[in-house]
Amino acid sequence: MDQFLAQAATGLSVLHLEGLIRAALFRQGAELVGYLLQAAADRIDAAYQPSPGDTFKGRTAIQCHSLFGSFRLVRNYYYSSARSGHYPEDAALGLEVGHRPALVRLASLEGADETSFLKAEQHLLETGGIRLEARQIQRLVQRVGPTAQA
Repeated sequence: MDQFLAQAATGLSVLHLEGLIRAALFRQGAELVGYLLQAAADRIDAAYQPSPGDTFKGRTAIQCHSLFGSFRLVRNYYYSSARSGHYPEDAALGLEVGHRPALVRLASLEGADETSFLKAEQHLLETGGIRLEARQIQRLVQRVGPTAQA
């Protein structure tokens, strides 16, 4: 901050400053969202009543992605030969392959709006500091697109 105040403000220096501030705020935001969602996942785990045939297989961790960044989320895994495996928290928290709904929505809008998924990747990074690869944007759009169109 002192370095910014000591020099003449230019478009580039302001852009750099905003990026640094955004990164600091997003780091704190990701930690807060991760803490709150872990607490919610733990409550969901405690209240979950397995269906007949469900077998508890253990707790597993994933990297969960949000508008603020990534955080670790630990959740229970159940297996049933009738339904395969599932994580009760994923549906309750609105996770789409480890991505929070707001991020999925934003990535889908960018993917649909831009002329390529690579441009959507660049736009998300430039405007929001959100790191999401073009292939991941494409996968999310393909996964949620048909439901969103309906």
